[in-house]
Order: sequence, then structure tokens, then C-alpha cells
Amino acid sequence: MTASRQAPSKSRPLSIGALSRATRIPVETLRTWERRYGVPAPIRTPSGQRQFPVATIEQLRKVTTLLDQGYRPGEILGLPAGELDGLLRLTERKPPGVIPDARPSVDPSVDAMLEAIDRFARVELIGALRTNWARLGPMRFLEECASPLLFEVGKGWEEGRLQIRHEHFASECVSDVLREVREPFDRQATGPRVAMATLPGDFHEGGLLMAATVLALRGYRVLYLGTDTPVEQIAATVRDGDAAIVTLSISSTFPRARAEASVEALRKLLPGRARLWIGGAGAPRTTTKGIERLMTLESLDARLAPLPT
Repeated sequence: MTASRQAPSKSRPLSIGALSRATRIPVETLRTWERRYGVPAPIRTPSGQRQFPVATIEQLRKVTTLLDQGYRPGEILGLPAGELDGLLRLTERKPPGVIPDARPSVDPSVDAMLEAIDRFARVELIGALRTNWARLGPMRFLEECASPLLFEVGKGWEEGRLQIRHEHFASECVSDVLREVREPFDRQATGPRVAMATLPGDFHEGGLLMAATVLALRGYRVLYLGTDTPVEQIAATVRDGDAAIVTLSISSTFPRARAEASVEALRKLLPGRARLWIGGAGAPRTTTKGIERLMTLESLDARLAPLPT
């Protein structure tokens, strides 16, 4: 075997090209991850070159295994080795044939809509979304069309296959349709009021809009505050609007420590009677009384108490 085909030395750092070959991750993807998440983390050689420790190979192999299981880069890149190993052990314990729940079921029309997004074909995309709402019905539309579409767009952006303009375009089109189809249900809603928002600095609205649609479908009155909302303002809306529930959607890219601190701070500001529901890929685990973590639209729908007819 020639020197060029030998396995990387355990002590010699790697160029980004060598790291790409060792992990089978494209160089462009590695550069995107480094820029957005700080992983892989480069070191400087004495000559000033940017290279990567050999230990990065094992780290990225764990990451790619979890990506294959349905996790998104923003959820796992940057996790310490122990947490990566813990997620891998959970994956290994799943019975054969069980599909990870990180990625929802996908309607075949999603691929065609992704092509429309790539071409910025707004009329075509809006038309396909409306058609799927009518064809699938509300809950299947959310679970099999809107949610997987936004998942694939976000994944494409995180992996460098799509640009931020594609994500913004897709999100705005989906948001427009979700507001449109929710409006008739909002007019007829007579149930408890629910204040809905994302935390300060979180501008990802797709999950919040889908949760708002579920609540409106079940007759709850939505007080929609939208993205980037200070916790003090959320609490004030609960008091002034007599809301029984607060629902937060927290995106996968939102810093975990900040999410934990903000959720705890909001809980302290809320009246004791108000319930706080959190969801989204970035929702922190919590044991605090009065906070419930609902990670899927299905679990949110199941949590909603039947309203009197």
C-alpha cells in the first residue's frame, strides 16, 4: 500500500480534503457545518494552516450515523461525545423496523414542491399546498405535507444544498397558506384562549403556525404573537387576554442554554393557573411543574381536551 492510501496518522492533523475522504462528507458540507455550528473545529499548524484533529473522524462518523436516523445537523453538531454516544445507544435499542420519529411521514407531492422551491415558483408551490390541504385533510396535511416540506428545506439549508433565500421563500409560502386555511376556524373558535409565540431571537415560525392550526381546528382561540417575543410580553398577554395556555415553539438552531433559561423565566412570570406547553426540536427537557413538553403535532392534538359541543 502506498503512503497516499494509508489510514491517517493518529497524531498528524488532517486537511479538510482528507477529512472529507475519511468521513465521506463533502467538503462543502464540512465548511457549512464549521461556519454555522463550529464543527468540525480546526486547529492551526505551526505554519498557520487550518487542519483538523484525527479524532474528528470518529466524531463525524457518529454524527452521520445519527443523521441517517433522522436527526438534523443543528440538533447534534456541537454535542459533547457523551451525548452523541447516548443518542446512538438509544438508536441501537429501537426494535428492527421502527422508523425514527424525528422525520414525519412524507407525501409523494413533497418532492415536486421541493423542485418548485428550487425554481422560486410561488404560484406553483402555493397551488400545490392548497391542493394537498383539500386532498389530505387538515391533520394529514400538517403531518405528511407541511411538516416534511419544512423539514427537508431546513435540512437542505443546514447541509449546504439550499441557500437561506430558499428557506425564507419556502417558509413564507407555507406560512401564507397556513394563515389562510386557519382563518375560518379562528372565526368560529369559542374555546380557551392560547397565547402562542417563539422566544426572543427565534425567528423560525413554521412549527408555531402548524401548532396554531391544530389548536384552531379543535376550537381553541389563538392569540398569535409570532416570532421573537420577549417573555415579559408573553406573560402580559396571558394576563390581559385571559389566556389559559401558553404554547412556545423552539427551533433546533436556538441555543439550548438560552432556551432553558427563557422557559424557566417565563414560567415564573405566568399566573399559577396558566399552563405552559413547549415544543419544537429545540424544546429543552424539563421537570419543572407547570411545563409540559409536546414534541409532535400528534401529541399536541392528543393533549387538547375535548370542547363541549
